[in-house]
Amino acid sequence: MHRNSKNDNNELFDLLAEINKSEEICDLMREMLTKSELETLSKRWQILKMLSEGRTQRDIAKELKVSLCKVTRGAQILKDEKSIVVKCLKEIKNEYK
Repeated sequence: MHRNSKNDNNELFDLLAEINKSEEICDLMREMLTKSELETLSKRWQILKMLSEGRTQRDIAKELKVSLCKVTRGAQILKDEKSIVVKCLKEIKNEYK
């Protein structure tokens, strides 16, 4: 019987939460994901950071060579004050003040 993908996701997320060294998380991601998948994930994070810095959606899309739809999705995430992404970006900004 095939396991529920939600349970599989939770298992993976629990594993990531237990790993306390960023080097080990990097190694795990490099083993599990293709180069293209890693680049996509990295680009999504760049979009979110750039949006949080106040950059325009069109500027970001042009600079990163991505569709405006991808950038708009990131903007929608940042509008939700309850978003974990918003929380993480605030923590990062406070860390580097």
